[in-house]
Amino acid sequence: MIKNKVNTLETADEGKGSLKGKKILSVYYKHKPGGFCKRLYMMFDALLAEGAKIHYISTEPYPKLNSEVKQHILWTPFNKKEGLFFWLYFICITPFYLLIVGRREKIDLVSVFGGVYGFLAIFLKLLLQKPIMIFVRADGFKVGESLGRPVFILFFEEFLSKIGFELSDQIITVNHHLKTIISLRHKIRKDKITVLSNHIEDLSQDILSKKDYRKKLTLDEEIFVVITVGVLDSRKNVDFLIRATSDLKEPLLLLIVGDGAEKQKLEKLANEVASNARIIFTGWQEDVLSFLKASDLFVLPSKHEGCSNALLEALACGISSLGSDTPENREVLEDEKLLFDPLDVNSFSDKLERMLVDENFLTEIKVSTEKAREHLSFNWKEHIVKLHSSYLSL
Repeated sequence: MIKNKVNTLETADEGKGSLKGKKILSVYYKHKPGGFCKRLYMMFDALLAEGAKIHYISTEPYPKLNSEVKQHILWTPFNKKEGLFFWLYFICITPFYLLIVGRREKIDLVSVFGGVYGFLAIFLKLLLQKPIMIFVRADGFKVGESLGRPVFILFFEEFLSKIGFELSDQIITVNHHLKTIISLRHKIRKDKITVLSNHIEDLSQDILSKKDYRKKLTLDEEIFVVITVGVLDSRKNVDFLIRATSDLKEPLLLLIVGDGAEKQKLEKLANEVASNARIIFTGWQEDVLSFLKASDLFVLPSKHEGCSNALLEALACGISSLGSDTPENREVLEDEKLLFDPLDVNSFSDKLERMLVDENFLTEIKVSTEKAREHLSFNWKEHIVKLHSSYLSL
């Protein structure tokens, strides 16, 4: 339940500079837009603020990363960081590179996002006995399945993740549902798994109004604006949202913020669907908060999620929000009114139509959204520091 979002080590030392001089190593293959890297970099900032030294391994530099992070670039013979041969290379070579960097830099702790990345620290664990913390944001197998990835690759990744989980000293998941999945699927003791939800910061107080943001973005001031944000792939189920607008009697503007493999397919669908909705694909936006604050309703139609940063940002902005009825979203949006079946287009379309014509129902959605927002307001960075301090202070 939301009321127990943080299951961290309350006895850990905290305070300014509690990680001073400690060296933490992380790894991810390359920067990607979206919530995953945004949350990873947020963790780096929290640890740096407490005096830690962050070393980060990737296959290409990311110029916008905090300048205090020391980047180590793993050379690859591939121009594109994708495909079977790239991943075979990356998985075979990276464990040795982590060992080299970890030994040379005298790393104190490995902190990574994802079980496979925990596996990559295998030599640091077995040869140098360095502790490993793994943060898990989603069920990788389910996500890959929904994207149509080959089954043999999914099972191979699960095998590597299982090794990573077994090697790790602590696993941190974004919700209780994911904790249960990892414990049952990989036979991991539940007391080894901690739950730390993503958090929100209150962004609802603003000197600018919704009207001001619409002027800034040159949007119609009167129309009802619905927004969704994310990578445009099959898992995000954006086609569902487009189809749901086809039977609406009332006009609305649908903003689709993001990019991805399915963008052209979705644009074609949007042109084919006859509806009262105007649909705009904005691409990725640096200032996504302006788009959120210009909107009336945020919708997360994903088939699978861990703990969506886009949803949390919408809640932080005080925007009415609806999400697909998945176990993960139920831990964020507890009120049934805020959930919908991500396979039932007609039912969702009816709910959307009701919001457009029924002021009382729209108010109920706003009130329920506000309650969800309150439950997620806590100091995430403080808990990140506590988790890392618990091993670095031993």
